[in-house]
Amino acid sequence: MLRQYELRLITQGTACQILGISPATLFRYLSKLSEGGVARLRHGNTGKKPYNRMEESQRMQIIRLMGTKYRDFQPALVCKYLFRDEGISVSEEFIRRIIKSNEGERANNGLEEHHPLRRRRNRFGELIQIDGSPHRWFGEDKDPCSLLTFIDDASGKITAAGFFPTETTEGYLHLIQEHVLHYGIPLAFYSDRHSIFAASPRENRQPIVTQFQRVCSLLGIESILALTPQAKGRVERLNQTLQGRWPKEFKLRGIGDITTANQHIKEFINEFNEEFGVKPFNTEDAHIPLPKGLGARGVRRICTPWETRVLSKQLTFGYKNLIIQIQGASRYKLQGKEIQIVDYGDGELEVVYEEKLLPFKVTTRDQVATFEPYEETPKTIDHRLDEISRRELDRRAYWINKRLEKARKALDLKEEMLRAAEEVSTGK
Repeated sequence: MLRQYELRLITQGTACQILGISPATLFRYLSKLSEGGVARLRHGNTGKKPYNRMEESQRMQIIRLMGTKYRDFQPALVCKYLFRDEGISVSEEFIRRIIKSNEGERANNGLEEHHPLRRRRNRFGELIQIDGSPHRWFGEDKDPCSLLTFIDDASGKITAAGFFPTETTEGYLHLIQEHVLHYGIPLAFYSDRHSIFAASPRENRQPIVTQFQRVCSLLGIESILALTPQAKGRVERLNQTLQGRWPKEFKLRGIGDITTANQHIKEFINEFNEEFGVKPFNTEDAHIPLPKGLGARGVRRICTPWETRVLSKQLTFGYKNLIIQIQGASRYKLQGKEIQIVDYGDGELEVVYEEKLLPFKVTTRDQVATFEPYEETPKTIDHRLDEISRRELDRRAYWINKRLEKARKALDLKEEMLRAAEEVSTGK
């Protein structure tokens, strides 16, 4: 084709169109042809070994590791662990070619349902998506458990996470406490419609406030319920990513139970945030600082499950085989009122009424133990009964002494009469 152009049998535009090259490339080819003939047109690296070509022994090592240690790992994870643990740097595309050559092209016959994308929130702390992920996190031979996660919508960073046997209210309240103490109070939580977050409405009945709703109300956090799982896609995608990564990480590190996993979870969270976290559009933090006077103790009190009881006329109520009586309060003010019991689980109890702590005395039902010593006063029934008993004993002692005195006098008189009769009989 170049010769035809040199002989002016075809035009420049036709030659470039047939060869699929630009005019500059055409003139470069003509220059090489005039210098060294057709052989000069061959690339200088033709037949040479590429400088970045991997040794066959190293390639076989990677294949062996992918079949044993990194079996069922995704290409991105294989590259990560090969570099971190084995000191081998390869691309994800290289790993994909190995997978395709060994297993063939993976079929994808199903089409995923399209869901419209939503723009991230602007500020960190505006919206925290929360969800639980039940899975066999520690291997197929272990029982499944639930990973509860909090992820910020603006930055895509995990703010709190923890493993629990099941998805429970106590688990979410524990993570709320952890999040609030570390970052502050977020504007809103975004969750599904699980009964933990909102109770099912009942006909002709007062709406039930869940423990989660109570905590959000006291802290001033808006609780938003998603209409579909796809609506809170950020936390759903997070669960998929962690299910694909963390079980393999646990296997490599020998982590096989909830306790050990929770001891290292901060490390896993930081690693995830460094890899997947993004910078929010607005650098301003939307978290609200804790109010003065609340403190860690107050947050702990709020984030502990509460139970409701009604006070009797004597300001008493029952709780777990205990009889609890309110102290130092007006009986007529609190009779029949609803109070809240805060049970920290370690034997410590608190009684709350209208966000105020009430002093109380605790007695077991068999009355063998109390948390506070019983202080008697002149007005207590025990003190009055003791006084009555003492007066009765004094009265009885008085009459007993009277009777003894009469008996002694009668005995003396009898003895005197006997002596007189004896004297008369003897004629004295």
